[in-house]
Amino acid sequence: MIRALRATSSPRTPTPTLPTSRRPRPPPPPPAPSAAGGRRGLGCHLRCRATLAAATNAPMGQLQQQHQEQQLRKDLYPQTEPYDFGFLKVSGVHTIYYEQSGNPQGHPVVFLHGGPGAGTSPGNRRFFDPEFFRIVLFDQRGAGRSTPHACLEENTTWDLVFGGSWGSTLALAYSESHPDKVTGIVLRGIFLLRKKELDWFYEGGAAAIFPDAWEPFRDFIPEDERNCFIAAYSKRLTSSDADVQAEAAKRWTMWEMMTAHLIQNHENIKRGEDDKFSLAFARIENHYFVNKGFLPSDSHLLDNVDKIRHIKAFIVQGRYDVCCPMMSAWDLHKAWPEAEFKMVPDAGHSANEVGVAAELVSANEKLKSMFTK
Repeated sequence: MIRALRATSSPRTPTPTLPTSRRPRPPPPPPAPSAAGGRRGLGCHLRCRATLAAATNAPMGQLQQQHQEQQLRKDLYPQTEPYDFGFLKVSGVHTIYYEQSGNPQGHPVVFLHGGPGAGTSPGNRRFFDPEFFRIVLFDQRGAGRSTPHACLEENTTWDLVFGGSWGSTLALAYSESHPDKVTGIVLRGIFLLRKKELDWFYEGGAAAIFPDAWEPFRDFIPEDERNCFIAAYSKRLTSSDADVQAEAAKRWTMWEMMTAHLIQNHENIKRGEDDKFSLAFARIENHYFVNKGFLPSDSHLLDNVDKIRHIKAFIVQGRYDVCCPMMSAWDLHKAWPEAEFKMVPDAGHSANEVGVAAELVSANEKLKSMFTK
């Protein structure tokens, strides 16, 4: 049984038992993007001041809760290596890469990566206490080390669910489909796959904030096709011309890499220059968006929140998230007030920004405390 589902995403049936044989270590994937430099001191200072100000007038019960939260770890855990990894055949077409690290007898936590199409990286393990959690990572269909690379066949939301940010999207979809299989969820950078969210990022809304990053994305598409950039890119990302595919993939991927942090992160931007990464990232992401996530309605995930109110949940959102703007996290918060909501005032989209990472670690620590009671 999945004890906790961490997303920053969702299998439709119970995850099959993974083989435990040891294998030679695979080639490491590209390192996870580093946090924007120079923010830790400022972020900590602001959080400390806010806590002290609130403590002055707070009732005793609230003071105790604040004290307990102050004691929670917020630093990322040291890097840990998998004790098991391999490839799992999930259909006649797809084989997914998986790995397990941490405590083999610990509480299982499934990390669902973003994109769709981004794949996992070693840094994803660092949000979890390796002595307490059995940390399960996998590359979704067509992404990372899963094969066939960048494949769109049998690749829908419900195929991913069956096999296994987009991560927050899949986490909600899985939990609402199997509310009895999940005991805790941590969501980051909320993405509900609604038309207004896609229009914001891909049809010119976010361009008002990042016009320099938008222009190369826009200019790749002829003016007479700019009424729908998602459709125009779909045409090129599925072109029979490999060169057209590659250039479209780089333009699409670079747009997101340049907007994912509050302060642009050059290591992250370099990922957009990687032909293999950008092809899977752009093709799979665009495939899901042009098909509206394969969800039955625009508001499907919000409409089914009642099914998961009993699950302990945390929502972490950067105030200045341009990729997944805060309106979505706020809408989910209003529909699901039982979930603990944390808005990080000095962060964008990336899980690796200092304030976001701290709140994610803190949320996992709260889940750990809940499991040990």
